[in-house]
Amino acid sequence: MGVSATGERGIRPRTVRFLFYLVLAALMTIIYLVAPVVVPGLHQAAEDRCNVLNGSDYRSYRVEWIVPQPPQWDRPHWICRDRRDLDKPGINFGWWVNPWQDLQELEKEQQGL
Repeated sequence: MGVSATGERGIRPRTVRFLFYLVLAALMTIIYLVAPVVVPGLHQAAEDRCNVLNGSDYRSYRVEWIVPQPPQWDRPHWICRDRRDLDKPGINFGWWVNPWQDLQELEKEQQGL
């Protein structure tokens, strides 16, 4: 007589469905927290936008990816800081930075301000 790892009745469809949704939820959480940093286009778009907002000098800015940590459970987001004046609060770009945005248009907006 053989030994069964799943018991006498086998794996139930309800259990398979539960495990599928559990793995899907874990995968979506990881993508939400890590994807913008890992995807080169989004990371480069954040750096380009931060560079334009800080005077197009590649040495004067710092882009950071902020993830939720206690005691402040904030949403994950990009933040751009000016290295010349660290007392100023950073510019929050949010979770998504558009990699297809026209940077020349953004530069014109900055010059107009």
